[in-house]
Amino acid sequence: MSDQTQAKRSLRAADGQERRPKRSKEDGGKTRTETDLEMLVFGADEDESGGVFTKIGQEQRAGRSADEPVPVSDEGSSDEGSNSEGGGAEGGAPLFFVDTERDAPDWASSSEDEGEEDEAGGDADKAPSAAWEDDDTQNATVALTAQARTRKLRVAEDEDEVGGDVYEQRLRRQFEQINPAPAWAGGSATADASLLQTSASLVARKRAQLAPGVLDIARVRNGNQAGESQSAVLSAEFHPTASVLLTAGMDKTLRLFEVDGKQNQKIQSLHLRDLPITAAQFVRGGQEIVACGRRSWYYAVDVEHASVMRLSSIPGVPKLKSLEHMRASANGDRLAFMGNSGQIHVVAARTKQFVATLPMNGAVSDAAFTADGNGLWSIGADNEVYQWDLRMNRCLSRWHDASPFRPTCLDISRDASYYASGDHAGVVNIYDTRAVRADHEDRAFFGVKPLKCIDNLTTAVHGVRFNHSAELLAVYSRRKPGQLRLVHLPTASVFTNWPASVSNLGHVQCVAFSPQSGFMAVGNDAGKALLYRLQHYTSY
Repeated sequence: MSDQTQAKRSLRAADGQERRPKRSKEDGGKTRTETDLEMLVFGADEDESGGVFTKIGQEQRAGRSADEPVPVSDEGSSDEGSNSEGGGAEGGAPLFFVDTERDAPDWASSSEDEGEEDEAGGDADKAPSAAWEDDDTQNATVALTAQARTRKLRVAEDEDEVGGDVYEQRLRRQFEQINPAPAWAGGSATADASLLQTSASLVARKRAQLAPGVLDIARVRNGNQAGESQSAVLSAEFHPTASVLLTAGMDKTLRLFEVDGKQNQKIQSLHLRDLPITAAQFVRGGQEIVACGRRSWYYAVDVEHASVMRLSSIPGVPKLKSLEHMRASANGDRLAFMGNSGQIHVVAARTKQFVATLPMNGAVSDAAFTADGNGLWSIGADNEVYQWDLRMNRCLSRWHDASPFRPTCLDISRDASYYASGDHAGVVNIYDTRAVRADHEDRAFFGVKPLKCIDNLTTAVHGVRFNHSAELLAVYSRRKPGQLRLVHLPTASVFTNWPASVSNLGHVQCVAFSPQSGFMAVGNDAGKALLYRLQHYTSY
C-alpha cells in the first residue's frame, strides 16, 4: 500500500473521531446511527432533521437507493463526506427538503420570490420584438448619395449617410406615400368576417354593356384567304367551341379555316360532287356538319372521323324536291327542314330519324330554334308567328303580326328576350318577347306591336342574326351591294359609323357571329368571307 493511500485513511480516521458523537447520559449512550434512526422515525428539531434528508440526497446522487446501507469505514465515517454543513447539492442547495412551513429552507422561498419578480418585471418592461427586425440592419450604414434612387430619401441637401433603422423608416414612409392604404384595409372585423360566410366570388366579373352610337370594329384578314370559294359564300358558321370557321357555297365545297385574324390557315376542304350547298351548319357540339341544297338529299360529315354519309331523304316523310331551307338547333340535337304546304319536319341530329311534322296554316317563310333546343319559332307568309314546344311537338301560342309585308326571315335571341323578322319591303321589326306574351295573355291576337322598326335597308331582307348577348342584331339584303346594318339593343338604334362608305362588302350573302362575338364573318358574292374583329368582346 502506498504512502499516499495510508495518509488519506489516516485523515479520514481523524475526521471520524472528531465527528463521532460521544455517548452521554442524555442520549443513553447511543451511537450516531441510532440517533439518526430515531430522528427519522419520531421526528426531530429543525437543526437536527436536516442531516437525515441530506444524507438521503447524497445517497441518491451517488446512485444508491435509500434502502441500501451506507458504506462506513473502519472508523465509522461515510466514504463521501459533506463539504458544507447540512450537505446537499452542488452550490449548497439540498436535493430534498421537508415540505412544511416550519421546515422549508430559505433558498426555496427566496428563489420563488425572485422568479415572480423577474416574470412580472420582464412582462412589463420588455415587449416582444417585431419579426422583421434584424440586428445587422440596425447596425448598418447606408450612403444616400451613392445612387439616384436613394437621393430622394434625404431630408437635407448635405445629408450623406444614415443608419439602417432610419433608412428603413424612410423607405416605409415613401412606400406609404406612393401606395396609400386601401379603404378596405381599415374595415372592421365584423365586415371582414362577413366575407368568410359565403363561397361566392369576391370579385365582380360583370362585363360592361355595349354602348350605342359608335361601334369599335376592325377589319382583319379574310377568314378564307387561304382558300376562297369559286362561287358566292352562301353559308358561314363558327364552330361552337374551337376557333374554326366553316364556309360553303354553290361550288359544292365545304372549307374549314383556323380563325386567328392573322393567318387564318386552311384546315381541310371537302368537295360534294352532286350537291350545290345552300346551307351548312355544325351539329352535335361541332362533331358533325350537315350540308343541304336544292336537292332531295343531304350530307352528314363526321369531322372527327373524316367520314361522309349521304342521306337520300327524310325517313317517314314523302320525298321532297328540295331541302335547301334547313335550320339546326343551337345545341345541335335537332334539325328542322322547311317543306311545302306549311310543314316543318323535325329530325334527330344524331340518328337522322324523323321526329315530328309541325303544320302551319300558310307557307313557311323561316324558323329559328331557342337556345336550349326545346323550342322552335316560325313565321309564315300569312304574317302568323308560331311558338312550338318540341318536347310535346305542339303549338304553345300563335299570334298575327300585321307589321311585316310578306315576311322573309326570322331569328330569336339566345336569352329569348327579343325576336326579329324581316320582310320584302326592307323593314326589320324587333319585338320584346315579354310584351308579346303579355299581349297574348290579354287575348290580343291582332294587337302585337313591335318594339322598333328598322327601315335602313331598301330591298327585301334576306337574313337577321342576333349575337350571343343580344346586344347586336345584323340585318342584310342580297340584292344590292353594301346592304348590311348592325343594330344596337336594347336601344334598337343603328350604329352610325359602320359600314363606312369605303367598306367593300359586296353583295352580302350571310352573316355569322363567333360564340362570344369576338369575330363577325360576312360572306359575299365574290367568294370571300370577310372577317371583322369586334373590340368590345374580348373572347372568341
